[in-house]
Amino acid sequence: MNDKEKYRQLCEAEGSGIPLFQQWWWMESVCRGKQWDVILVERDGRVCGALPFLCGSRLGLRYVLQPQLTMFTGPWVAAGADDGVLGELMGRMAARRDAVALLRCAPSITGEDVFVRAGWHVEQRYTWRFDSLRALPQMMADASQLRRRDFARNAGLLTVDYSVPPAELAALHEGQYRRQGRRDAVDAAFMARVAAAAVERGNGVVAGARDAAGMLQAAVFVAYDADCAYLLLLARGAGAPRNAMAYLIWRTVEWLTPRTRMFDFEGGAEPGVGEYYRSFGAGQVPYMQVTRCRLPLVGKILGL
Repeated sequence: MNDKEKYRQLCEAEGSGIPLFQQWWWMESVCRGKQWDVILVERDGRVCGALPFLCGSRLGLRYVLQPQLTMFTGPWVAAGADDGVLGELMGRMAARRDAVALLRCAPSITGEDVFVRAGWHVEQRYTWRFDSLRALPQMMADASQLRRRDFARNAGLLTVDYSVPPAELAALHEGQYRRQGRRDAVDAAFMARVAAAAVERGNGVVAGARDAAGMLQAAVFVAYDADCAYLLLLARGAGAPRNAMAYLIWRTVEWLTPRTRMFDFEGGAEPGVGEYYRSFGAGQVPYMQVTRCRLPLVGKILGL
């Protein structure tokens, strides 16, 4: 049995004990047509640490990068594992000697010194989260007056559909970029496939706001497990009412409240974006991005 097969068994045995983005099925979905692998650390025949990663090579140079729509990929360390597991995982990843390697860690992973000792450069990044989902009126009480008005303004204009076909979301997303004169960075077929896989497993929802004529005016894809939900895609139609997206986000959070514990806006370091998420009452949460670059020129090209 190879390590990927062992990892599949681990994910099936641990269930929600393995975070969403590190699940075997998630990596299979976001890395389809590409390569991914996993490093495992075992103690007494039991896997107590894992690091799944997207890998490949171009022009003879090997690389490790983050898959699209994936906030973090690792590492994962089992509860109660000894202190050396994390260092062993990162040391073995460093030993691969890729030309460039980039990994993002879940906010729960701390201990910058462990990564530095293993030869990794550590950069602190931030996301925005509701760290405890509650009844919607309680959550909206922490939001700005504008965000509360968004809800009242659109409640009579839009109907929320929690079973939007993933292909319809993807088409709306592409159309938004087309209107802006930009190329969509995420392929429509990829969006639809990943969203469909998450929905089918009960780990995702594609929610949309429809007008009185049934036209989709805004849509989101949120992937979630029992611990946290992640806002991964947002798309807005040309005729959407003002702040329809904010209304849809509120209603999607409401739908998720009995299904998960936290809600992550998945990003927000860009100017203006963080302030928008803050206006919902979300708090800023740090996480680590770690990189190794053996070829400085390649690192410059990739902005590392």
